[in-house]
Amino acid sequence: QRLYYIDFLRVSAFLLLIAYHASVAFFPDMKWLIEAPDGSPALSLIMKFPRAWRLALLFFVSGMGTWFVFRRVSSFAFLKGRFLRLFPPLIFAMCVIVVPQVWYERMYEEGYQGSFLTFWLTRYFTEGKYPDGNFTWAHMWFVAYLLSMTFVCYPVFRLLDHPRAKPVTDWFERTAASPFVYLFFLLPLVLNLALSPIFPRQTNSLYNDGAWFAVWASWFGLGFLFARHHRALIDGLVARRWASAAMAMGLTLVLYAFSWSDLGGLSIGDYDRMTPLYKALLLALAWVMILMLCGFAALHINGPSKTVAWLNRKVFPLYIVHQTIVVAALYYVLPLGLGVWEEYGLVLFATFAGSLLFAMAAEFLPGRLGLLVGLAPRTTRRSSAEEAQVQSARGA
Repeated sequence: QRLYYIDFLRVSAFLLLIAYHASVAFFPDMKWLIEAPDGSPALSLIMKFPRAWRLALLFFVSGMGTWFVFRRVSSFAFLKGRFLRLFPPLIFAMCVIVVPQVWYERMYEEGYQGSFLTFWLTRYFTEGKYPDGNFTWAHMWFVAYLLSMTFVCYPVFRLLDHPRAKPVTDWFERTAASPFVYLFFLLPLVLNLALSPIFPRQTNSLYNDGAWFAVWASWFGLGFLFARHHRALIDGLVARRWASAAMAMGLTLVLYAFSWSDLGGLSIGDYDRMTPLYKALLLALAWVMILMLCGFAALHINGPSKTVAWLNRKVFPLYIVHQTIVVAALYYVLPLGLGVWEEYGLVLFATFAGSLLFAMAAEFLPGRLGLLVGLAPRTTRRSSAEEAQVQSARGA
């Protein structure tokens, strides 16, 4: 049976992430590639909420999609498929698509006056890694992490199919079908706290980001397991959807009162000062949001949609190019001197329009060149169920 709601959640998670990235330049409390001279505390405050769970949802849904591919193919075909799906666009983006981001940043922040071609050929690859140099994977860290955790988690996924692992999978199914499912956020929390003395900062650089890699891999693995046991678990998620919503609201109010604003008069930590208590509340909110969204989506949006199916194919190319378009839009919009909300609206519109045009144009690339920008080749002899499973697994 096709799980249409997973496609909806995947598309929604990517679109939310794109909208969030279009807003970051306007946060007065955050340093970014290009920063608006007049930020908006209100916009920053609003976006602290989706910031808490957007990536967790994305890794969770990616884990669910990974299960649908994993169960259908051999070990070699699975690893080969995931490598070809993620590695070529990662490398192509780092060497081509991401380059304009750094070029625009150097012009806006440092007054660089060279052409794009000059910057690309003479500076981008030769001055070291960003931020001191220029070479970077920028937002494509997500794809690099997803590729890495796929290979790291693969032996565990394979072990779960062994008969001796049945007591473990049975325990997971019983626990996840009960109210104790709400305690699963303790997995990423414990791993992060245990690894934080070794990896104290979140860097998105993989090699020195073990504490947060463990968090993202936990969401990815939980998504895989929930898809694996979907039939036994989905009714419970739907039945507890309102309880999940109430918990999400309560945690959000606590974080806004005691962390994201000064209303409570007591600081428990924030994104720049992550105390153990703050991490616990943040990861708990991410988890109940995932459970809530799965419950409501499975009940109300688990049906076919041509729009979602169309976007589901395009959303990975959208993600790959979106941040480059955000930075370009900022470079040309900010000098206009408009109000913050007008500037954000223009940047947001330009980002979605430009990214969508890029994804649509990618359909015309010959042969398998579309793989370089995250667009899988079309197939003609695939059942609708198989197509749904592959679409759910696509991507990042």
